[in-house]
Amino acid sequence: MANLPPQEEELFKKIEAEQIQVDPVLWNVIYQYIGDPIIAINFLVRSYIDDNQPLPKNEAAKIMDYTKKMLKVMENLEHPEASSNDDPEELFKEIREKNLKLDPVTDHLFRNYVRNDIYIINLIIGDYIDPYDDREAVSVEDAQKILGHIRTTISFMDRLRKATSQKEAY
Repeated sequence: MANLPPQEEELFKKIEAEQIQVDPVLWNVIYQYIGDPIIAINFLVRSYIDDNQPLPKNEAAKIMDYTKKMLKVMENLEHPEASSNDDPEELFKEIREKNLKLDPVTDHLFRNYVRNDIYIINLIIGDYIDPYDDREAVSVEDAQKILGHIRTTISFMDRLRKATSQKEAY
């Protein structure tokens, strides 16, 4: 993970000092609907980069589908009251019913880093899947940039989870 600016490091210190925690239901949703797709994108991109091959446009379109879904989940986490009442996923129903939200500090950190990485991935992919773009694939160089954002997202989410998870008493 890239080094955070000093003001963001202060927020992690605040989480520790105030023992800010995130409800496990929220972490389940974050990892199931954001973390898992991040890992899927990682595997998809790595399967081409490891062979020094460009990422085909049809595969890039799959990444765009993943990122759109992740951004929608982030929106539902920010505004659980706005999510659909007929959502079949029990975790989202529980979030809505209990009005679970990330606290302001965690929310700020999460949105700034995870959402920004997702948007950057969208920008890279969007350039290639534009119907007027005649390139056949995402360049290896740009695919490596995507992997860089995947790595920082994974690292950041892990650090934030560790900082905000309930501490086990031994």
